[in-house]
Amino acid sequence: MDKILIVDDEEDIRIALKRVLSREGYQIELAESASEAIQRISSGETFSVAISDILMSGMSGIDFTKFIAEKQINLPVILITGNPNLSSAESAIRYHAFEYISKPVDRTQILSVVKRALELKNQKDSDLEKLMLSEKLEKALRTQNLDLNRQNAAILNATSDAVITIDSKLTVVSANKASFEMFRFRTPLDLIGQSVKILFTENKMQKYMSQVSKVLSEEENKSTLQLSDVTLLRSDASTFLADIAICSYSLDGDTYYTGVIRDVTQKKAMVEQLIHSERRAFLSVVAASIGHEINNSLTAIQGFVEMASRENADTMLKDRALKVTLNQTEKLRALTSNLLQLGKSLKSNNEQSKVLNLNNEISSVLQVFKETAKLKYCHIKREDSFEEILIQMNSDQFALLLSNILLNAADATNNIGTIEIVSYKDQKNSHLIVTDDGEGMSPETLNKIYEPYFTTKELGKGTGLGMFVVKQIVDNFDIRLEIDSTPGNGSKFHFIFPKVSES
Repeated sequence: MDKILIVDDEEDIRIALKRVLSREGYQIELAESASEAIQRISSGETFSVAISDILMSGMSGIDFTKFIAEKQINLPVILITGNPNLSSAESAIRYHAFEYISKPVDRTQILSVVKRALELKNQKDSDLEKLMLSEKLEKALRTQNLDLNRQNAAILNATSDAVITIDSKLTVVSANKASFEMFRFRTPLDLIGQSVKILFTENKMQKYMSQVSKVLSEEENKSTLQLSDVTLLRSDASTFLADIAICSYSLDGDTYYTGVIRDVTQKKAMVEQLIHSERRAFLSVVAASIGHEINNSLTAIQGFVEMASRENADTMLKDRALKVTLNQTEKLRALTSNLLQLGKSLKSNNEQSKVLNLNNEISSVLQVFKETAKLKYCHIKREDSFEEILIQMNSDQFALLLSNILLNAADATNNIGTIEIVSYKDQKNSHLIVTDDGEGMSPETLNKIYEPYFTTKELGKGTGLGMFVVKQIVDNFDIRLEIDSTPGNGSKFHFIFPKVSES
């Protein structure tokens, strides 16, 4: 409820005004003099509007209005007088009285003036509240901005990456502590204010500056550039390799570009060392496996040849020696085929590809394996088909592909299982499915199956190159390979060949 203070030394006037205003729902407070009103306001009492007589014993209504104006209190003062004159009117204006009314006071007039005074009071209170809130927000933002600047400075100085900002004229305007250390500048002024060109070697300047210029010409706030293995120049004329990320942005109407520079010299050395170590480990594992495979085959060949060479050797022993020699020779041929595949380029393989009949190629591979020890005791389940199923491939590469799958299937079934081969074509592709009822593979094995030296067999029982070579071949000829295998349920290898062009 709005509270109105009536100040008048005449009781009848105070009571009359109170009766009129209280009927409108206002809360009315009375004061017999201006000094009493000032005392109550000074003690902290608040009012929405003050109505004061001008001429009173002691302090006048003008004095009361002057007090309100000097204290900058948002309290509209309505002055009433029974003797209006120019002097009192000028004083009322000087001290910003809200209204100047002459007696006798009309009820309608006083109510209208009070209503307008309250509206002004509320508007000023609202504006003041907004102003105070705005000042609080501005102060909070200034504090937050200061904190963010401190945090950003701490982060920039804590990182080991160099962070350098340039303007549109390619002049360095800021840099963090790591920048001076990375480029070995003695003082900040050796870098700040200089052209960014001092960070590049002379022979690389044109190349990198053209890339940087590309970012500068792009639309602001949307351009980023990643540069890898950039050769940068230190102040002592030494160079190093770095990765750079550059972004552009606008600040206070100016365009700036910030680059984050990471020295990758040590990382490159570590990667090269890791690759070297991996290569040595790969070669040692493969060499041990291949050496063991070759020694086993040569031992078998040598042993049976020596027995067959004896004077008392019978025909059965000689035939046995011949079969063992052929089998081991075939095993060594498959081994060397895998090794040779590792060194072949994809281009040379594709140049030798031609349209083949899938069924004929399968029959050719099975004929070669017909008498080998690996598949001798396996049951090969395949229905003969004279259907022409065309594939675009190299015949030797297909033989190597299917041979590796069949040998793995034989090993998975301990050479006594069933291997089923199915071929067919649909409207889009030719298909080859090889299924075995062997031990199957775990998810972990499936994840590593294409690694070049990964094998689940004992040392000497496999080189780990079979599926690696299969992967090379299917990738080379755009063949899709889907493998379905679970431990104890065997494995299925589904080859989906691309459609052969009619031309």
